Amino acid sequence: MVCVRGITREKAPFQPTCSELVLKIKSDLHLVATDDGGSLEFFAENLKRYDAPKITQEDIVLASIDENYMRELLQRIVDHFNIEYVDNLGGGGHFDVVMWILYQYTLFRNGIIKEYKPLARRESKKFTELCYSLRVISVSDEEREQILEQIYGEEEEEN
Repeated sequence: MVCVRGITREKAPFQPTCSELVLKIKSDLHLVATDDGGSLEFFAENLKRYDAPKITQEDIVLASIDENYMRELLQRIVDHFNIEYVDNLGGGGHFDVVMWILYQYTLFRNGIIKEYKPLARRESKKFTELCYSLRVISVSDEEREQILEQIYGEEEEEN
């Protein structure tokens, strides 16, 4: 799949049909197999090295009654973590799963929930729809090619 040319604020071409999603978060590369619990746990643990955007209990209440406010809250999370889309290996990745983990992490870091259990998924169809409506930057085609070469080069060395 070819990314949007250059870095843009256009919606990245996510496709919720396959499992491996390659993203940059705070400039760090993350390969997340969104249908593999071990990969999701690893991703969730790695988030602990980052700070989280400030949100309040009031934000959560407003988001629960106003879809647009929830979209804005999720967009703040995307922007704070500086998420950049790289690729969907194999054709797609479940961005909503990644966003659920980031959302849970943000709630935990702000003291809104006491336990960080990101794999206990309870998101709704509406949450999923909102995730795919967010603005996510796509890396440039050149950077994408370099990253994929790095990923596939490492896989070949392991075999």
